[in-house]
Amino acid sequence: MEDNKGNLGQLRKEITRTQLILIISVTILLSAGGMIININSNNRAFNQTLQNTSELITRLYSFTKKMSQEELTVYLDNTVSSISNVDIFSIVDKSNNRIYHTNHQLINTKYEGSHPDFSNMSLSYYIEDSNGPSGPQRRTYSPFYDENENYEGFIMTIALKTSMRNVTKHTVLLFLVVTLAAIFIELAICTTISKKIKKEFISFTEDFEGTKFLVDSMRANNHDFTNKLHVILGLIQIGQYEKAQSYIQNISIIQKETVSYVMHNIQNNSLAALLIGKIARASECNVKFKFRENSQYNSQDIEIPSEALVTISGNLIDNALDSMNNSSGENKILTVGVFTKPGELLLSVQDTGFGIAENFKDKIFDNGFSTKGEGRGVGLYHTSQLIKCMGGEIFVESQVGHGACFTVKLKR
Repeated sequence: MEDNKGNLGQLRKEITRTQLILIISVTILLSAGGMIININSNNRAFNQTLQNTSELITRLYSFTKKMSQEELTVYLDNTVSSISNVDIFSIVDKSNNRIYHTNHQLINTKYEGSHPDFSNMSLSYYIEDSNGPSGPQRRTYSPFYDENENYEGFIMTIALKTSMRNVTKHTVLLFLVVTLAAIFIELAICTTISKKIKKEFISFTEDFEGTKFLVDSMRANNHDFTNKLHVILGLIQIGQYEKAQSYIQNISIIQKETVSYVMHNIQNNSLAALLIGKIARASECNVKFKFRENSQYNSQDIEIPSEALVTISGNLIDNALDSMNNSSGENKILTVGVFTKPGELLLSVQDTGFGIAENFKDKIFDNGFSTKGEGRGVGLYHTSQLIKCMGGEIFVESQVGHGACFTVKLKR
């Protein structure tokens, strides 16, 4: 049983881990793909901006070339200032003199850089990556002509690589922020889903645990029922028909009352199944099983893992039954009390067994301590450790020859 639950728990963790890996991997891949596409798009946008700017200035210059140098400079300054993604703009005549430059100190100076052979250009512009006085850059050249199509010079628009890299950095940073935000949101969603899966898993294991105890209960009831059949058969064989009838009716009433009481007052399937099984087990051992008055477990009062609840209750009840089996007394009674209120649980298990000697009371919760021989003394140790881990307490009261009472207090 423990192996099955361990395997199921491992499977749930593996599913959650795989889900996280898939979500994060897909998010990163999609973001990386989107980032690459966006960077390429920015690169094409730079080229298009340079081309459009070059064509625009070429057309404008055909109307403004008769302006004075001062008028032309003011006009082109206003025009260029409204254009983004262009860092440098220059107009060079056919003698390589700069008619205009965004850096006014270079106006009327000689352009000594290279430029394409415009006579062999199939397009109205030419783009290249080059190095200039301002560093690595991307240039667009566009020739302009007079009314007779005679070459008069060229217009050069430049985007510095530092500007282009800044745009790329902003794009990468934006995608990183979006990716991290997406992963954070996905992790939050995954955590919520994981909690739901865990809740369903716990519900499943509780039902599975409850089924196990019901099977154990049926087995115990089967033995108990066989014993009762022998009693009924014996009464019939000796002619005590009325006693047989009364015995059957009494058994039916007790069984119905016991099961009904458990189902109505214990709001935890695993604990209810355990108690029904232990009631049948007590009957097999010729032990009378009783509930303390007003015993009730309300699942809304306190949230305790069913596995822990079953472990604590089962070990204490088994310990009580063992104590009474080893005693010579005839009046064997097992009394169980379960009480809850908001945030608290009180569980008591009392037997009429041999009891615990005074000098053993401080040792019964030690690992391996037992008066029943080697290989025992583990149940109470694990029970006490589990209770302490949950922040609870366990107490024992006993009188030799009269039995013992274990009390557990839990607060959540």
